[in-house]
Amino acid sequence: MFHEMYNAWPFFRVTIDLVEMVFAKGDPGIAALYDKLLVSEDLWSFGELLRSDYEETKSLLLQVAGHNELLEGDPCLKQRLRLRDSYITTLNVCQAYTLKRIRDPTYNVTLRPHITKEYIESKPAAELVSLNPESEYAPGLEDTLILTMKGI
Repeated sequence: MFHEMYNAWPFFRVTIDLVEMVFAKGDPGIAALYDKLLVSEDLWSFGELLRSDYEETKSLLLQVAGHNELLEGDPCLKQRLRLRDSYITTLNVCQAYTLKRIRDPTYNVTLRPHITKEYIESKPAAELVSLNPESEYAPGLEDTLILTMKGI
C-alpha cells in the first residue's frame, strides 16, 4: 500500500524522498564513534538500539520507495553526497575527538605506528590556535570544535 502511495501521491513521494536524503547523510559508524568517546558505557546499548532502528527504518524506507539502495532515484544527489563524505567524516571524527578532549583534558590519543608526529609549522595553523586565547580549554580545542560545527 505504501509503495502505491509513493507512486501515486506526489506529496507522499517528496516526503519519503526527503527522509531518504536524511538517511543517506546519516552514518551509523560515526554515531558509534560518538558513543564510544562521549557517552557513558551504561548508555551504549541505547545507541546500539538506535542504530538498529536506523537500519530497520532504512530497509522499510527502501521498500516503500522501491529502491535497492538509498538515493537510487536521484543519482546526482547521491554523487554529490558521496563527494562530500570524506570531508564530513573527517570533520565528524575531529569533532568527536575534540569534544572528548574538552570533556576529559587527561585524554590523549595514541598515534598508530605508521603515523608520524612530524609536522610543518604554518602560519594559518598558528593563527587558528590563537583565534580564542581566552578559552578555558587547551589552545585550539574550542576553535577546532567551532570549525568542525561550521564545516559539518
